[in-house]
Amino acid sequence: MNNTTEKIRMFQSSSPSQWRRNAEKRLANQEERRNARKIAMQMLDAMEKQGITESELAKLLKINNEELSSILKGHKLPSSDIKTDIESTLKIKLIS
Repeated sequence: MNNTTEKIRMFQSSSPSQWRRNAEKRLANQEERRNARKIAMQMLDAMEKQGITESELAKLLKINNEELSSILKGHKLPSSDIKTDIESTLKIKLIS
């Protein structure tokens, strides 16, 4: 073996690389965030058309303002129960 190959093997990790798994996680997270932003836009449009404020919607949904704010900013997807409540309260069909 040549000297370069030996040096590379010296620094080679004994455990397999987590690069692919981490890249797949980032990709999945990207898609989830994209969906969260789409849902937020749907909700904001419906709220504007119906004249509903964020605090009013939080009361109607029986959730705290912080949780609703996170959903409306597109930082978080609503749980399935909250999603159902949003759809019935705002009379819209959210993306899946």
